[in-house]
Amino acid sequence: MIKNSSIRLISNFLFTLTLLMLVNGRSLLGVSVLGYRLGEYLTGFAAALLIMIVYKYKSLFKHMDNKLVIAYLCMFVYFLISNLVNNVSFSNLYAYKSSVFLWYMSFLFAGFLFFKNYKISEFYFIFGYIGLLVQYIFNVIYYPNVLEEFFNKYSDKTQFLKGAEIAIFFIVVTFFSLRLSKKSYTIDLFILFSSIYFPLTIFKSRSAGIAVGIYILTEIFINKANFKLNIKKTIIISIVSLILFSGSSFLLIDYTPKIEETDQAIAQVFKHKYVVSNTYDEDVSFIFINDGRLYSADGNLNWRFQLWQDILENSIKNNEVLFGHGFNDRIPIFEDIWYSGLDGSNENSHNYLINVYIRVGLVGLLIVIYFFYRILKLDKNNFSKSEFLRFLLPLIFISLFDGSMENPYFASTFYFFTGSFFSGIKLYQQKNNLDYKKL
Repeated sequence: MIKNSSIRLISNFLFTLTLLMLVNGRSLLGVSVLGYRLGEYLTGFAAALLIMIVYKYKSLFKHMDNKLVIAYLCMFVYFLISNLVNNVSFSNLYAYKSSVFLWYMSFLFAGFLFFKNYKISEFYFIFGYIGLLVQYIFNVIYYPNVLEEFFNKYSDKTQFLKGAEIAIFFIVVTFFSLRLSKKSYTIDLFILFSSIYFPLTIFKSRSAGIAVGIYILTEIFINKANFKLNIKKTIIISIVSLILFSGSSFLLIDYTPKIEETDQAIAQVFKHKYVVSNTYDEDVSFIFINDGRLYSADGNLNWRFQLWQDILENSIKNNEVLFGHGFNDRIPIFEDIWYSGLDGSNENSHNYLINVYIRVGLVGLLIVIYFFYRILKLDKNNFSKSEFLRFLLPLIFISLFDGSMENPYFASTFYFFTGSFFSGIKLYQQKNNLDYKKL
């Protein structure tokens, strides 16, 4: 039996680590320790969770859908067979880098086990909002010089958070606090933070902004009864939110903090901001077909359309439709500077399903789709299916237009908190009232 104090220490450590990761993102995960980046340690930890899944398989079968567990283990077996067939050494780190979409799935089971065994404090929600405030300040108002110097020295990439990373932090904190916190001001905090986070996400990424916008409107509609309880307070909060929205929009357009980003980050931003994202052809329809290919007048969306179609065409040409390219080397399409970026580092199609298809073909893609189907079918603990969909769908939408599921920041957070829906999240109210049950 583990002592309550030890359990609380572990819980607080994991919470603090998660909060630091959510605030600092890619810059923190790029810090090297003993020759490896923190993001690589996170990937390794995700792979090591397989041992836990095998060790706890009886308990997982009992409390979760056994078909879900089997579907995940099938993906692992698929990875092993693919590497054996393609003569890929299991000591080749690139094989694990190119298969990160597989390893981060294990955080689903880690989240299930964590929330099943631990009660959390309502203070976590308060610190979550503090984290959102700090994240907003860093991205819009002021980025501390000491952090800039630290990451430029010790990290392989210093950059601001992307839209998908900002969106998942905002959705996780607000979604669970609205449902679990007993504080009356929770809905007010949600409205106030929504007024500054919607313009921030839409500025960073249109897909993330659309997802967050729909999420905010849905939550406002669901909680509309709360606004009728105190009309005067609702009017005041609405006015303050409008001011915050206007001020945030002004800051994002006319003033944002500058950091001395690494060359890799600068090249990536230049390519997407000034070559792709900020272009629009007013002489054609927003979406149109020409010579059998799909195009868009929007430069950002058109870049994705062309990449996706070239990937599909190349997979047919190279007989990789059924089993994919494998995990042994870089996908040839990303040798093209138009797709790889000026720094040549991009290997992401900015679509989760196509990323999976590239590596494992239709066979592997069907296994992954079945994995998510079982997630949808699994009974939720203390959450309704509609609540689960309101959490899940905005994040899935983002992943269909972004490389977020291959991002250790986004993917680990996504799967970890998705796992909580199957175990339920329990709060402890009194000091030392933290229970631990062996699963």
